[in-house]
Amino acid sequence: MRDELKKAYCGKIGLEYMHIPDRDECNWLRNKFELRHKTELPREEKKLLLDRLFWADEFASFIAVKFNTMKRFGLEGCEAFIPGMKVAMDVFVQNRAEKVVIGMPHRGRLNMLVNVVRKPLEIVFAEFQGVMPTEDKTQKNWQDHTGDAKYHLGTSYTRTYPNGKDMTVEILANPSHLECINPVVMGRCRAEHHSLSEKDRSVEEEYGRDQIVPCLIHGDASFAG
Repeated sequence: MRDELKKAYCGKIGLEYMHIPDRDECNWLRNKFELRHKTELPREEKKLLLDRLFWADEFASFIAVKFNTMKRFGLEGCEAFIPGMKVAMDVFVQNRAEKVVIGMPHRGRLNMLVNVVRKPLEIVFAEFQGVMPTEDKTQKNWQDHTGDAKYHLGTSYTRTYPNGKDMTVEILANPSHLECINPVVMGRCRAEHHSLSEKDRSVEEEYGRDQIVPCLIHGDASFAG
């Protein structure tokens, strides 16, 4: 047990949880943190994660060179966030989720739109140049929700996974008051849960909550956490 505690509390990752008033939640977090075990990933999964990391890094590098005088709110130092979010999407769809509603700040937003939500690159580059892209009927699964600044935009995309399941990933539009998006995301998901149960009385409330998942991402100095 001593070795496990040393790895947990003397390593490179820290965890703050003692401020949580619910003792059961504290104990759950403590057990997960102290007793976690490292799982060796298969070679193919490592290659997939590396490929996703390359996409995140190369996109950031390209727009830094091509549009170096414009606001980008890049991921510098936190590129692993993109592979992490893509793995989260994989886990969501494996657990019968049909829609994920995301609230996040500006930092990393463009990379998220392109590499997780799959917003077409030609649309992003056109927005950087201040022009309207021509309509592309092949992008039928993607749509923008507003004409605001590109790092305020809300976007949604419906993806078909290899197992045949469809899942919609939606990022809500977010103004410069970064954390004000959090209650909006929660309210949006709760309204969709209610709408789902009203539409189909046979759907249990808890099942509806599995289908539509809120995902909140904190920004600024706490981004890496």
